[in-house]
Amino acid sequence: MTTSLSRDLIFLILQFLDEEKYKESIHILEQESGLFFSTKYFEELILAGKWQEAEKYLSAFTRIDDNRYSMKTFFEIRKQKYLEALD
Repeated sequence: MTTSLSRDLIFLILQFLDEEKYKESIHILEQESGLFFSTKYFEELILAGKWQEAEKYLSAFTRIDDNRYSMKTFFEIRKQKYLEALD
């Protein structure tokens, strides 16, 4: 369980990393902490066709069986990976 102080500290570190333009570090910390999900980053991965990275990023925040929305999102990512593999 993350305390409020830990959450605030992680948020401050993320702000610092953003100001210093450490984009990859930001997303690694987001994944490892599981606290802050960047929809913008997730969207960028999807639009760039980086399905494996998108699935890995998403799995840091939710499991496929958490709820129907998670299941649908994972299904769509995997379906797209399959369709591209067929192509």
